[in-house]
Amino acid sequence: MVTQTLSISTPFDQIVTSHNNKLIIEISNYHIALIVKNDKNIEAFELYDVDTTKSNWQNIFAAIKNYSKILAKQYAQSIVYLNIADALIVPASKFSKESIEPYLTTVFGNSTSYKCESETIQIPENPITIYRLPLTLDTAVESNFKLTQYRHTYTKILENLLGSSSTIIEIIKVQFYAKHMIVTVVNNSTLQLIQSYAYNSAEDVIYYLLNIVQEFGLNVKSTPVEVSGLIDTQGKHFELLENVFGRLSLETLTVQSIFKEHLTVANAHYYTPFYNLSL
Repeated sequence: MVTQTLSISTPFDQIVTSHNNKLIIEISNYHIALIVKNDKNIEAFELYDVDTTKSNWQNIFAAIKNYSKILAKQYAQSIVYLNIADALIVPASKFSKESIEPYLTTVFGNSTSYKCESETIQIPENPITIYRLPLTLDTAVESNFKLTQYRHTYTKILENLLGSSSTIIEIIKVQFYAKHMIVTVVNNSTLQLIQSYAYNSAEDVIYYLLNIVQEFGLNVKSTPVEVSGLIDTQGKHFELLENVFGRLSLETLTVQSIFKEHLTVANAHYYTPFYNLSL
Protein backbone atom coordinates (compact mmCIF):
# COMPACT_ATOMS: atom_id res chain seq x y z
CA MET A 1 0.00 0.00 0.00
CA VAL A 2 1.52 3.32 -1.15
CA THR A 3 0.03 6.82 -1.13
CA GLN A 4 1.80 9.97 -2.28
CA THR A 5 1.03 12.65 0.31
CA LEU A 6 3.22 15.47 -0.96
CA SER A 7 5.19 16.35 -4.08
CA ILE A 8 7.12 19.60 -4.48
CA SER A 9 9.00 19.43 -7.74
CA THR A 10 7.85 22.16 -10.11
CA PRO A 11 11.28 23.87 -10.35
CA PHE A 12 12.85 20.44 -10.63
CA ASP A 13 10.92 19.50 -13.77
CA GLN A 14 13.08 21.76 -15.92
CA ILE A 15 16.40 20.69 -14.41
CA VAL A 16 18.58 18.27 -16.34
CA THR A 17 20.07 15.50 -14.24
CA SER A 18 23.46 16.64 -12.95
CA HIS A 19 26.35 14.75 -11.41
CA ASN A 20 26.05 17.26 -8.53
CA ASN A 21 22.54 16.09 -7.68
CA LYS A 22 22.32 13.75 -4.70
CA LEU A 23 19.30 11.59 -3.90
CA ILE A 24 18.44 11.40 -0.19
CA ILE A 25 15.93 8.76 0.86
CA GLU A 26 14.44 8.30 4.31
CA ILE A 27 12.77 4.96 4.96
CA SER A 28 10.57 3.89 7.84
CA ASN A 29 7.90 1.21 8.08
CA TYR A 30 5.24 3.87 7.46
CA HIS A 31 6.78 6.54 5.24
CA ILE A 32 9.37 7.08 2.54
CA ALA A 33 10.72 10.56 1.80
CA LEU A 34 12.65 11.41 -1.37
CA ILE A 35 14.85 14.52 -1.51
CA VAL A 36 17.02 15.78 -4.35
CA LYS A 37 19.80 18.16 -3.37
CA ASN A 38 22.53 19.83 -5.39
CA ASP A 39 25.57 21.53 -3.87
CA LYS A 40 23.45 24.24 -2.24
CA ASN A 41 19.71 23.67 -2.44
CA ILE A 42 16.96 21.09 -2.26
CA GLU A 43 15.48 20.81 -5.75
CA ALA A 44 12.64 18.35 -5.18
CA PHE A 45 10.79 16.59 -2.37
CA GLU A 46 8.24 13.78 -2.29
CA LEU A 47 6.62 12.06 0.68
CA TYR A 48 4.83 8.72 0.63
CA ASP A 49 2.78 6.83 3.19
CA VAL A 50 3.60 3.13 3.04
CA ASP A 51 2.45 0.07 4.94
CA THR A 52 4.93 -2.79 5.13
CA THR A 53 2.34 -5.06 6.75
CA LYS A 54 0.40 -5.11 3.48
CA SER A 55 3.16 -5.08 0.86
CA ASN A 56 6.81 -6.08 0.54
CA TRP A 57 9.64 -3.63 -0.08
CA GLN A 58 10.10 -4.47 -3.75
CA ASN A 59 6.42 -3.82 -4.43
CA ILE A 60 6.52 -0.60 -2.40
CA PHE A 61 9.41 0.83 -4.42
CA ALA A 62 7.78 -0.32 -7.67
CA ALA A 63 4.59 1.53 -6.71
CA ILE A 64 6.51 4.69 -5.77
CA LYS A 65 8.22 4.68 -9.16
CA ASN A 66 4.79 4.86 -10.78
CA TYR A 67 4.14 8.19 -9.01
CA SER A 68 7.58 9.70 -8.67
CA LYS A 69 9.08 12.46 -10.79
CA ILE A 70 12.22 12.18 -8.69
CA LEU A 71 12.83 8.52 -9.45
CA ALA A 72 12.32 9.13 -13.15
CA LYS A 73 15.82 10.67 -13.15
CA GLN A 74 19.25 9.17 -12.49
CA TYR A 75 21.62 10.07 -9.65
CA ALA A 76 25.30 9.46 -9.15
CA GLN A 77 24.87 8.98 -5.41
CA SER A 78 22.10 7.88 -3.06
CA ILE A 79 22.08 8.21 0.72
CA VAL A 80 19.48 6.12 2.54
CA TYR A 81 18.52 7.24 6.05
CA LEU A 82 16.91 4.39 7.97
CA ASN A 83 14.28 5.68 10.36
CA ILE A 84 13.92 2.34 12.14
CA ALA A 85 13.66 1.50 15.82
CA ASP A 86 16.29 -1.28 16.04
CA ALA A 87 19.14 1.14 16.70
CA LEU A 88 21.40 2.07 19.59
CA ILE A 89 24.07 4.65 20.38
CA VAL A 90 27.26 3.05 21.72
CA PRO A 91 30.25 4.88 23.26
CA ALA A 92 33.32 4.60 21.04
CA SER A 93 35.22 2.89 23.87
CA LYS A 94 32.60 0.12 24.05
CA PHE A 95 32.33 -0.50 20.32
CA SER A 96 33.72 -3.21 18.09
CA LYS A 97 32.39 -4.77 14.91
CA GLU A 98 31.92 -8.02 16.80
CA SER A 99 29.77 -6.30 19.44
CA ILE A 100 27.10 -4.94 17.08
CA GLU A 101 24.92 -8.01 16.84
CA PRO A 102 25.12 -8.94 20.57
CA TYR A 103 24.18 -5.38 21.59
CA LEU A 104 21.18 -5.29 19.26
CA THR A 105 20.04 -8.79 20.23
CA THR A 106 20.25 -7.96 23.94
CA VAL A 107 18.02 -4.90 23.55
CA PHE A 108 15.69 -5.85 20.70
CA GLY A 109 15.67 -9.66 20.82
CA ASN A 110 16.75 -12.36 18.42
CA SER A 111 15.95 -11.95 14.77
CA THR A 112 16.89 -13.61 11.53
CA SER A 113 17.48 -12.31 8.01
CA TYR A 114 18.86 -8.97 9.11
CA LYS A 115 21.90 -6.94 8.09
CA CYS A 116 23.81 -4.98 10.73
CA GLU A 117 25.36 -1.56 10.08
CA SER A 118 27.30 1.02 12.09
CA GLU A 119 28.61 4.57 11.70
CA THR A 120 30.49 7.18 13.67
CA ILE A 121 28.50 10.24 14.80
CA GLN A 122 30.41 13.47 14.19
CA ILE A 123 29.87 14.97 17.64
CA PRO A 124 32.17 15.18 20.70
CA GLU A 125 33.53 11.78 21.78
CA ASN A 126 32.40 10.27 18.45
CA PRO A 127 29.86 7.67 19.64
CA ILE A 128 28.66 5.00 17.22
CA THR A 129 25.17 4.37 15.87
CA ILE A 130 24.52 0.65 15.42
CA TYR A 131 21.39 -0.70 13.76
CA ARG A 132 19.93 -3.56 11.78
CA LEU A 133 17.68 -3.68 8.74
CA PRO A 134 15.78 -6.57 7.14
CA LEU A 135 17.63 -8.28 4.29
CA THR A 136 14.47 -7.86 2.19
CA LEU A 137 14.79 -4.08 2.54
CA ASP A 138 18.52 -4.18 1.82
CA THR A 139 17.90 -6.21 -1.35
CA ALA A 140 15.16 -3.82 -2.51
CA VAL A 141 17.39 -0.77 -1.91
CA GLU A 142 20.32 -2.30 -3.79
CA SER A 143 18.15 -3.20 -6.76
CA ASN A 144 16.51 0.23 -7.00
CA PHE A 145 19.30 2.72 -6.23
CA LYS A 146 22.90 3.15 -7.36
CA LEU A 147 25.93 3.56 -5.09
CA THR A 148 23.87 3.56 -1.94
CA GLN A 149 25.26 4.67 1.40
CA TYR A 150 23.30 3.78 4.54
CA ARG A 151 22.98 6.08 7.51
CA HIS A 152 20.56 6.16 10.39
CA THR A 153 18.21 9.06 11.09
CA TYR A 154 19.48 9.11 14.70
CA THR A 155 22.96 9.94 13.44
CA LYS A 156 21.78 12.97 11.50
CA ILE A 157 19.61 14.24 14.35
CA LEU A 158 22.54 14.09 16.77
CA GLU A 159 25.01 15.69 14.36
CA ASN A 160 22.61 18.57 13.70
CA LEU A 161 21.82 18.98 17.41
CA LEU A 162 25.21 18.38 19.03
CA GLY A 163 27.74 19.26 16.33
CA SER A 164 30.84 21.38 16.86
CA SER A 165 28.92 24.65 17.28
CA SER A 166 26.39 23.27 19.76
CA THR A 167 25.69 25.14 22.99
CA ILE A 168 22.68 23.12 24.10
CA ILE A 169 22.57 22.42 27.83
CA GLU A 170 19.10 20.91 28.24
CA ILE A 171 16.36 19.96 25.77
CA ILE A 172 13.76 17.38 24.91
CA LYS A 173 13.56 17.28 21.12
CA VAL A 174 10.59 15.46 19.57
CA GLN A 175 10.22 14.69 15.86
CA PHE A 176 6.77 13.43 14.91
CA TYR A 177 5.96 11.06 12.09
CA ALA A 178 2.64 9.45 11.16
CA LYS A 179 2.83 6.60 13.69
CA HIS A 180 5.97 7.16 15.72
CA MET A 181 8.11 9.88 17.24
CA ILE A 182 11.83 10.18 17.85
CA VAL A 183 12.70 11.67 21.23
CA THR A 184 16.16 13.07 21.98
CA VAL A 185 17.13 14.17 25.49
CA VAL A 186 20.13 16.35 26.34
CA ASN A 187 20.74 17.15 30.00
CA ASN A 188 23.77 18.96 31.46
CA SER A 189 25.12 19.21 27.90
CA THR A 190 25.21 15.40 27.68
CA LEU A 191 23.20 13.13 25.41
CA GLN A 192 21.04 10.93 27.61
CA LEU A 193 18.52 9.43 25.19
CA ILE A 194 17.54 9.04 21.59
CA GLN A 195 14.77 6.55 20.92
CA SER A 196 11.74 5.86 18.72
CA TYR A 197 8.29 5.43 20.27
CA ALA A 198 5.27 4.12 18.41
CA TYR A 199 2.03 5.84 19.42
CA ASN A 200 -1.67 5.58 18.65
CA SER A 201 -3.07 8.52 20.61
CA ALA A 202 -2.19 11.86 22.18
CA GLU A 203 -2.28 10.14 25.57
CA ASP A 204 0.45 7.75 24.43
CA VAL A 205 2.67 10.71 23.55
CA ILE A 206 2.20 12.37 26.93
CA TYR A 207 2.71 9.07 28.77
CA TYR A 208 6.09 8.46 27.12
CA LEU A 209 7.29 12.03 27.58
CA LEU A 210 6.29 12.22 31.25
CA ASN A 211 8.10 8.95 31.90
CA ILE A 212 11.20 10.44 30.26
CA VAL A 213 10.93 13.59 32.38
CA GLN A 214 10.71 11.47 35.52
CA GLU A 215 13.52 9.09 34.52
CA PHE A 216 16.02 11.88 33.86
CA GLY A 217 14.96 14.21 36.66
CA LEU A 218 13.74 16.95 34.33
CA ASN A 219 11.06 19.56 35.00
CA VAL A 220 7.89 19.86 32.92
CA LYS A 221 7.74 23.60 33.47
CA SER A 222 11.38 24.60 32.91
CA THR A 223 12.86 22.02 30.49
CA PRO A 224 12.68 23.24 26.86
CA VAL A 225 10.66 20.91 24.64
CA GLU A 226 11.14 21.42 20.89
CA VAL A 227 8.67 19.80 18.50
CA SER A 228 8.70 19.34 14.73
CA GLY A 229 7.29 17.10 12.04
CA LEU A 230 3.87 15.63 11.39
CA ILE A 231 1.87 17.10 14.24
CA ASP A 232 -1.17 19.35 13.85
CA THR A 233 -0.84 22.46 15.99
CA GLN A 234 -4.63 22.62 16.15
CA GLY A 235 -4.99 18.97 17.19
CA LYS A 236 -5.23 17.14 20.50
CA HIS A 237 -1.60 15.99 20.53
CA PHE A 238 -0.29 19.55 20.48
CA GLU A 239 -2.98 20.79 22.86
CA LEU A 240 -1.91 18.27 25.50
CA LEU A 241 1.75 19.16 25.00
CA GLU A 242 0.95 22.85 25.52
CA ASN A 243 -0.99 22.03 28.69
CA VAL A 244 1.79 19.91 30.20
CA PHE A 245 5.07 21.56 29.19
CA GLY A 246 5.86 25.12 30.19
CA ARG A 247 8.57 25.78 27.56
CA LEU A 248 7.16 24.20 24.42
CA SER A 249 8.34 25.49 21.04
CA LEU A 250 8.21 24.51 17.37
CA GLU A 251 11.34 23.92 15.31
CA THR A 252 10.21 25.81 12.26
CA LEU A 253 11.73 25.99 8.81
CA THR A 254 12.63 29.57 7.93
CA VAL A 255 15.46 29.14 5.42
CA GLN A 256 15.13 29.79 1.71
CA SER A 257 14.20 26.51 0.02
CA ILE A 258 11.62 24.96 -2.26
CA PHE A 259 9.45 24.54 0.84
CA LYS A 260 9.19 28.31 1.35
CA GLU A 261 6.11 28.91 -0.80
CA HIS A 262 4.33 26.05 0.97
CA LEU A 263 5.01 27.32 4.49
CA THR A 264 2.28 28.80 6.66
CA VAL A 265 2.18 29.70 10.33
CA ALA A 266 0.41 26.39 10.95
CA ASN A 267 2.83 24.11 9.10
CA ALA A 268 6.27 25.76 9.24
CA HIS A 269 7.44 22.91 11.49
CA TYR A 270 6.09 20.15 9.22
CA TYR A 271 9.02 19.92 6.79
CA THR A 272 11.84 20.48 9.28
CA PRO A 273 12.84 16.83 9.98
CA PHE A 274 13.06 16.15 6.24
CA TYR A 275 14.93 19.37 5.43
CA ASN A 276 17.42 18.61 8.22
CA LEU A 277 18.42 15.38 6.47
CA SER A 278 19.95 17.51 3.71
CA LEU A 279 22.19 19.60 5.95
